[in-house]
Amino acid sequence: MPPKKRLSLSRNSREAKRMRNVRSQESAEERAHRLNSMRVSASTSRANVSSPEREMRLAADRARRATSRASRSSSQRELRLTIDREQHVLSREVETASQRELRLTVDRERPNGIHYLESPKPTLRGNYVSQLIANVMSFRA
Repeated sequence: MPPKKRLSLSRNSREAKRMRNVRSQESAEERAHRLNSMRVSASTSRANVSSPEREMRLAADRARRATSRASRSSSQRELRLTIDREQHVLSREVETASQRELRLTVDRERPNGIHYLESPKPTLRGNYVSQLIANVMSFRA
């Protein structure tokens, strides 16, 4: 009897390693073409999704993020917030004056305490996790 094929114990599959190698060999033009075709494919896919399906997906994504963040320790949360702050600093260093004005205008127009998520409905930050849990429970029912 031939030996059984061993399962891949590494994090990256053989196909993932092959694709990483292929991408490292591609030219800038090939990369731009690949990324553009991926954008077109993604937008076509999004256009074919109905509004209720989209809302379900977004609610599930928000719930997954909330659950993940709730299970983290305070030190992990602080690390995430520190990284977020550093990324904000870096992005603001490279933004143009017109981009800065647009960002500040949008910030001024946003009501205090309300954060707009991917959903068009504003959500109060304090009720965010409880709303997400309620949404997930309603989808599972």
